[in-house]
Amino acid sequence: MNEPYKNCPVLETEHFSLRLVSEADAEDLLVCYSDPKAQELFNIDNFSHICNFYTVEAMAECIGFWLTAYKQEAFVRFAIIDKSIQKAVGTIEMFGGDVGVLRVDIASPYENKVNFKELLDVCTGSFYELFDAKTMATKAIPSAVARIDVLLEAGFRAEEFKGREHYYLR
Repeated sequence: MNEPYKNCPVLETEHFSLRLVSEADAEDLLVCYSDPKAQELFNIDNFSHICNFYTVEAMAECIGFWLTAYKQEAFVRFAIIDKSIQKAVGTIEMFGGDVGVLRVDIASPYENKVNFKELLDVCTGSFYELFDAKTMATKAIPSAVARIDVLLEAGFRAEEFKGREHYYLR
């Protein structure tokens, strides 16, 4: 493992930067986490709290939770920064183990095949090694057609788990 909890990398794509989330991202991320269309696609399996926020204070509190989890080496929550506007437009979470779990939350205007492919490519290109994962799992509900198309094109396959639905593995 490359120690993402000791030195969290910044990952770059053509249009996005991924870096450790910061409390300074609260106002930007509120756009994503208060977006009803985006909320439908969030993977909140095994969450003890909701991920729908409507105030900067609630968003900042959630970011604080994510940063505490990072310090405890539970998971890394990356902010997705749109390079053209220098704002956080969503987050990507990853944690490792034999099956690493990838969560992608992004504001609905960014929810399309081109953006999801660009983000998935950087994740699959970096996260297996970074998180010492042999397999990557992510959730995509049936209405997330663009995500599912990209996942299948990237070699993911649908896989059902006991008590879990709509997962894709690679």
